[in-house]
Amino acid sequence: MFCKSVKNSEFWIALVVIGVISLVFGIISNGMIPDGSNNLNMLMGMFTGLGASFTAIGTFKLIHIKRASAAKLKQEEIDLKDERNIQVLRISYTVASATASVLFSIMIFLFVFLNYITASFICLGALYIQILAFFISYKYFSKKM
Repeated sequence: MFCKSVKNSEFWIALVVIGVISLVFGIISNGMIPDGSNNLNMLMGMFTGLGASFTAIGTFKLIHIKRASAAKLKQEEIDLKDERNIQVLRISYTVASATASVLFSIMIFLFVFLNYITASFICLGALYIQILAFFISYKYFSKKM
């Protein structure tokens, strides 16, 4: 569940490793791409940025876990498992999902207007996947509860 704390150091170590691999891949691949391929240069820049972000987040969380006392880590876990915080998190996810649906719909119409058919189909596919995930999770949890 998204509301539970990730205290496990192995998760953050794995995130750092994935980040370093992505960072190195982006930097090395960017040097091997010919100069005329702007879209591939941008893609390798995205890999580099994602890798740097994963590495930084994982490193900061590992430092936080190592430096914080056991009582402080326990209090953070209790705060994350608090019913009010869980409700706030669920409401936030609901608002974000509705916003994403509206945004995908607007982007579909905008891309069709600009005659970017491929981009509009990609947005339409993403919208369908989001709606499908909603209905599958709704059916699953309504049967479970």
